[in-house]
Amino acid sequence: MKFWDREKEKERLKRYLKSEPNSILFVYGPKSSGKSTLLFQVVKELSKRKWFVQKYDMYWYDLRGIMISSYNDVVQLFFESDDKEGQKIIKEAQALFGIPNIASFSVKRTIYDEIKNKELDPFKYMEAVLRKNRKKHVIVFDELQKIKDVYMNGENQRPVVKELFNFFVRLTKVLHLSHVIVMSSDTFFIEEVYIDSTLKNTSRYYLVDYFDDDTAYNILVNEGIEERAAKEIVDKAGGVPWILEEVIESEEPLQVLEELRKESKAKILGYLDEKRIKGEDIEITFKVFEKVLENKALEAQEELLELRRLFEREILFYDPINRVVKFQTRLDELTAKELLKRV
Repeated sequence: MKFWDREKEKERLKRYLKSEPNSILFVYGPKSSGKSTLLFQVVKELSKRKWFVQKYDMYWYDLRGIMISSYNDVVQLFFESDDKEGQKIIKEAQALFGIPNIASFSVKRTIYDEIKNKELDPFKYMEAVLRKNRKKHVIVFDELQKIKDVYMNGENQRPVVKELFNFFVRLTKVLHLSHVIVMSSDTFFIEEVYIDSTLKNTSRYYLVDYFDDDTAYNILVNEGIEERAAKEIVDKAGGVPWILEEVIESEEPLQVLEELRKESKAKILGYLDEKRIKGEDIEITFKVFEKVLENKALEAQEELLELRRLFEREILFYDPINRVVKFQTRLDELTAKELLKRV
């Protein structure tokens, strides 16, 4: 995704990375709001500073598109053999991210096998490696919620993600050894973290949302979109980065906007059709739409369950920190308003 200047957001993240490690930072927001792109840009800019390269090592774990269903998958994610293939992976990552100080937990095959066979605690080993290195560290996880259903012992008693959070708290709050940034678009996961008493005083939360209307309009005009078309695009679609990118790259931006409107409508109608086929009541969906549009609280159990389903289908977005529910995009909001007129 193309990066457009986000000075406020960049400065917020830079302040966190410049400070003494003391808390986990959860960066959350709607899907494709630009969270990863923003952090990439921040790290790239800081990596040009000699003090940052000398002071910090980066560990970056992108879980998007990775199938993780077992403890062994997690071990494979964290650890690489110190053979030639392992070193090749690190160099490829350095080139991909444009970050010279990106690192990896490269281990001997014997140690890898001990960790995999649960003869050696992976988190104690990682802590030992980090403490041995004289540098501070930045550990980034993109979409960490993908491992929330993985367990250490296979008996549903020790979730890996809980062990990870204990490890993160020790690295940040106790040892001040590493910054930890967790990015996620799954805000129900963020809510679970937020209400976890063990993380109350150890975590911060930062919302990376879509661009506001004025910023989106200025981006479109600066990229060569005619002013009247830019206003129509913003009025109907708002400041969703990937939508802005699509209309900018097109020779017919308003035609692309219309195609995206149709896709939004098809997405919501498809969801309603699925409910009808299953014999489920679609009135609860319309009731939730009405409440969201009127900015009313969702309180009934059936409403909250429907909210989760609409979130999973990327129709609604839920911000658990600020207690806000809204449509995933303005196109979805306009479609919902259109459908409610027919009810």
